[in-house]
Amino acid sequence: MRKAPLFLLLALAGCTLPPPSALVATSAGSAAMLDLGQTPAGDACRLARSGNGGDVFCGDWTAPSARIRSVAAPDAMAGATSLSAALASQLDCAAPRATRVLGGQPAALLECRRRVGGWPAFAMAAESGGRVWQADGVLPALPAAERAIGVLSGRLGAEAAPLPSDAIDQMAARLAREAFATGDLGRFEQLMAVGRDANQAERFVAAETAYRAALALQERVPGADPSGRFTPLVLLALQLSNQGRYPEAEALLARAAELAPRAADPMAPAMLAHYQGLHAANRGQYAAALERLERGAVLYTALVPPELRSGRIAPAGSGPGFDLGGLAVDPIASRALVGLVEARRNRAAVLRRQGRYAESAAEAEAAQSLARAAQGAEGADLIAARLARTDGAAAAGIGRLASADASFARAAARFARGVPRSRPYAETLLLRAAQRQGGTPVAALCEEAVRVLRALREGTTAERIAPCLDAFIAQGATGAAFEAAQLAQGSVTTTQIASAAARLTAGARDPAVAAALRAKDEAERALVQLYRARDAAVAEGAPAAELAAFDRRIGQGAEEAAQADAIVQAAAPGFAQLVQSVASAEEVLAALRPGEALALSTIPPQGRGWSFVLLDGAITAAPLGADGAEVAALVARVRAGVEDGSGRQAFDASAAHELYRALFAGVAAPLGRATALVAVAEGPMLSLPYGILVTAPPPQPRSHVGAAFLLDRLPISHLPAPASLVALRRVAPSQAPRPWIGFGAPRPVPASFAARSFPAAPECGQGLASLEALRGAEVELQAAALVTGSPATARRTGAAFTAAAVRQADLRSYRTVHFATHGVLPSDLACLTEPAIIASTAAAGPDAAQALITSGTILDLELDANLVLLSACNSGGGIAAGESLSTLARAFFFAGARSLMVTHWYVDDIAAARVGVLTLEAMQNGDAPAVALRKAQLAQKQVGGGTHPAEWAPFAVLGAL
Repeated sequence: MRKAPLFLLLALAGCTLPPPSALVATSAGSAAMLDLGQTPAGDACRLARSGNGGDVFCGDWTAPSARIRSVAAPDAMAGATSLSAALASQLDCAAPRATRVLGGQPAALLECRRRVGGWPAFAMAAESGGRVWQADGVLPALPAAERAIGVLSGRLGAEAAPLPSDAIDQMAARLAREAFATGDLGRFEQLMAVGRDANQAERFVAAETAYRAALALQERVPGADPSGRFTPLVLLALQLSNQGRYPEAEALLARAAELAPRAADPMAPAMLAHYQGLHAANRGQYAAALERLERGAVLYTALVPPELRSGRIAPAGSGPGFDLGGLAVDPIASRALVGLVEARRNRAAVLRRQGRYAESAAEAEAAQSLARAAQGAEGADLIAARLARTDGAAAAGIGRLASADASFARAAARFARGVPRSRPYAETLLLRAAQRQGGTPVAALCEEAVRVLRALREGTTAERIAPCLDAFIAQGATGAAFEAAQLAQGSVTTTQIASAAARLTAGARDPAVAAALRAKDEAERALVQLYRARDAAVAEGAPAAELAAFDRRIGQGAEEAAQADAIVQAAAPGFAQLVQSVASAEEVLAALRPGEALALSTIPPQGRGWSFVLLDGAITAAPLGADGAEVAALVARVRAGVEDGSGRQAFDASAAHELYRALFAGVAAPLGRATALVAVAEGPMLSLPYGILVTAPPPQPRSHVGAAFLLDRLPISHLPAPASLVALRRVAPSQAPRPWIGFGAPRPVPASFAARSFPAAPECGQGLASLEALRGAEVELQAAALVTGSPATARRTGAAFTAAAVRQADLRSYRTVHFATHGVLPSDLACLTEPAIIASTAAAGPDAAQALITSGTILDLELDANLVLLSACNSGGGIAAGESLSTLARAFFFAGARSLMVTHWYVDDIAAARVGVLTLEAMQNGDAPAVALRKAQLAQKQVGGGTHPAEWAPFAVLGAL
């Protein structure tokens, strides 16, 4: 399983996003604003007086587009020089040049770009009315800023015509070439802030979406310096790496490396090395990670003043910049200090993964020492939280549990302030629970963590949730343990669920759903901001009345967030199945039919999990008979005898029986009474259909002959989560008028088309192009059409089978949708980030886009199907691929399918055709999909040469019709 990503706290990139003028007290909503005309892009500008100057607001950007201040300076050139020094951390400016404004007044003008983003900007000083005025802002606001100086100095009346300006004449070409709406910059900053917040909450797909949008917006700005794209580009690369999308991340990092030397931000080379190190750590390339992280630390150090490197404090007001917890620190130095702390902390984490605990502790202590000098920096709570969590993990690794508990407690408190109601907060509580020894404190920590994760509709790892199951069951709270067990999910599942939700938010299929999801995200984000504000008020000693007001607003915000979630459920009833939802034991028991059992097993990588069986109004729990590593080894032994699909390998019946006992020996009594089984798989069991388990000691340990398979006893369906059962049972069977539509027998993908789709990973294009034609697919679809009484027009094969053909078909009119084609998963082609059903390419190409029916495509479909049949060669194979199969099922359930039939390993397409057609025939006679599939599999066992489980066992139904 992929290691948890070493994500970076984004304060080092985010703290300079607001413009310098964003710190002033005025706003676009202030009263008595004066009209200043329009920008070259047509935005109306207004002046709001403030103190010894004013602020210019253009368009709908809520932050000032420019600010004007009267200063004590001998002349315009001196004023421009001091302004340039004051803005050095935000703007990269050329040397000031003398000019004239306001009909001949002396002035000095600087052409600038913002360090973060490279957006065109200006700075200027002018003499007017016997005073020196400084102005800075985004370039389109220059004419309005000059006019504002005239109004504030009394040289211009509010309604007077503009005076001649050499400065504007000199900048005319640039103003025309680089005109942009100030709202674009506001949107860019908003997207960067959303990306930062999502990354800090470890919502990497959401962060990816925000940074992609920011980068795309920036690329559309006329005249924007390409090197200004460095920051969103490198941040986007990190989000992709955190999701395991390594080829894409490396391509973006390579682009960022070309831009870094020319970037206006002096932090760019350090950030690049740092992010390269994090990417290498995500890939498990620890030596390279340590080298790159050290390089980043060296580059950060060069930007940090000596007194901060040593932890010494400089008195406030002793130099240029702003106050940082008592320090007078240049903003660039502040950001560099944050980067240095994070680089050292990341090195500590990598060293710990290598088992180099003493070196890890030394790096962590170095990070702590540096962090003490950054206590007032933006994001200080998160810096401290991550450092404390790193310390806790290091202490736990060497058995210092009391120290680990204390560190995790500090980390949780800091996360509660910095990112309340977030996954980092919940997972830190779980880490703390793992270090405590039983009793109420553990259960209390677990209850809070589970509450947060359920509200977020997010999961965690089986290893993290395991101590909570132990604690709940020890207290007799089996129902609470069952609910907590449903939060266990792998990293692939986490990423693919988040990707699916992000697609829905983009609104490709249903704008109403997209709007509801965006409103939900905004309500939850606003609630988090309220929690942060309340914590800040507490830290400042706010009076009780003020805190009570915060509590009322938080209560209102929580109610608004709940209402937004309810609106999502109403707009998209399948959304709960798509994300990580939890169903109570009572809900599951009510959804089960008499004699039908639901079995769920948690399988942490280390230690023993639990099996739960719910049957006829009762819930039973028992510990597994093997630890996670032993279960994984047994699964591997079973698959080794079947996954080539030939039936020529010896089947390890002994391993299949040991696996059955490991999972179900403790719950054998209720399982023995069941007449049907709904299996919720996790971890390594995601790669095996439960029907292959052997329920009694086999007569021949290395043979299938005479073995008693679980499938022989009862029909089995599989589900991604108990919540899927509850949701699917609320949906009536399909009322579609037509029985069947089939797609399949695609033409092989031309190598040139495949290569264009994956330029960053040519081996993926080669793998896609190597998929052979399926000789039995045409026959399978013809037989299925015959069995279901469907006309030839219900088949789409060969060149007629493309992703576009699937999207354009009226799929809601069919009770069964059948795909006789290849299915590939990210484990098959590493360049894929989600499962894909393979179709034909468009005749004219130019790439393989029309050949890939991905989970994203499926989310946009509208189905009313009892069954989607994927008789593909390996649509569910491999341990890691099991997670992708589960999320593929979630996508089909969201689109409107009740059941999905898949194969777990390569199977001969003739055998697949036989089982598929027999299943359809039984369903035509009224059988539910799981019952129909069982009949088809038992029939396949009777065929000559078909008794080996390699040929009958790979098939599985996911669903609950």
